[in-house]
This record gives sequence, C-alpha cells and structure tokens, in this order.
Amino acid sequence: MAFAGGNVHSQVWLTYAITDSDVPKALTLCFSMRRVYTSRKLAVLVSRNVSHSMRKMLRYDFDFFFYLEEELNTAGLKEEEFVKLSAFTLKCFDKLVFLEPSMLAVKNLDDIFDNNEVASGLLLMEAVQNEDELSIFMARPCLHVFWILMDSLKTRNGKGMEAHLRAWARNQLLPTAKPVDMKYSGKLLQANSTFLMNESDVSLVNIYVPLDEVNIQPFGLCARVSNA
Repeated sequence: MAFAGGNVHSQVWLTYAITDSDVPKALTLCFSMRRVYTSRKLAVLVSRNVSHSMRKMLRYDFDFFFYLEEELNTAGLKEEEFVKLSAFTLKCFDKLVFLEPSMLAVKNLDDIFDNNEVASGLLLMEAVQNEDELSIFMARPCLHVFWILMDSLKTRNGKGMEAHLRAWARNQLLPTAKPVDMKYSGKLLQANSTFLMNESDVSLVNIYVPLDEVNIQPFGLCARVSNA
C-alpha cells in the first residue's frame, strides 16, 4: 500500500477509483472539496485496473493515494463492495468519512467530523435514494473490525455488503450508528436536473450519470478530466 506521508492521526475524506471512468468523478469531488475550503485532507483508494495516466492525475490532486489491496478480499467481494470495507484498513488515520466519487460538495461540511464521535468501527451511514447503497459513512479505521466483517461476509447468504454493514452496526447497538444529517446525505442530481444553491442547508449532491450530462457550472465546477 502506498502512503503519501502526513499526520497519522488525521481526519480525511476518502473516495475511490476502480476504473478509468471513476477518475473524472473522483477528481471533480476532490476539487469541489477544496473549493469549499475543507480543512481535512483528501484520500483516494485506487484499483490497479486504473490506467497509469489516470493514476498519475489522482496522485497529483489527492493528498493521499492508496492501492486497493485485493489480496485481503478473502470474502470474494466485488471491487465496488471491497473498496468500502477497505476503509477500515487505513489505520494511519484517526477518523475518515467515505464518499462515493459521484458526490460533489456544494458547501463546507467539515462539521460532520466535529459534531460526531465514534469508537472503532462504524459511526454513521446513509443511503441516497436506495436503501441498499451505502454512499457515505464515517469510521475509525480498525483492522479488527475489518476482519470481523470480512469473515461474516463469507456467509452473508446473498445479502448485499451495504445491507450487511447496516445490520452489523445495528447489532453492535452503537449509539452513534445512525443516519447522517440530511444536509450530508447527498441530494440526488440527475441529467437535466437543477439545483438551487440556497436549497435548505444541503452540503452534498450525488450524480449518478456521466459528468458531461449534468451542468455542474452552478457549483463553480467543471469536470477535471474528460470522460472519454
């Protein structure tokens, strides 16, 4: 695993790139976080399927760059599932917030770190439109939790990894394992949809379509690299 220095007790935003098509979204998320003046560092988990040229872009823009350690995937998870579980292996960080690369920050949301405390393991989680999708969660990385979850996922009986994580958190009776505030949960933004910057206190939007199908200029953003 490659580590790009920094404070081992830091709090970071974490996203991922599994294929080249994830890279424009991850880079645009990164830029949107910097545009709203986040005080936290930004980290990315990267599959070796991502091309060298795209990996080079990610290394340049993100503070921390990690390769996805496929050899730890003893439960045979899909890459898009395993990348989320891999957040728990990054024990060089004190606390992290995982975000899908399809998300964009429209307002500063650093207070998600300040307003919540967490023991080792999951803190809070939220789906966007889909109860089976875990698009944002906070955690204190912990290898013990990672291996407990990995072992339990071997016998999940077809249950999706995200649903399994939710059930695990509920079974721990963690008082802080709860949905995140709606302003962090990622308003769904689709092709030709509009977004008013004064819509309540929404801090994140979530884009499920290619960046070139959505006008992100109202956020002061442009796609950082081509989707081609």
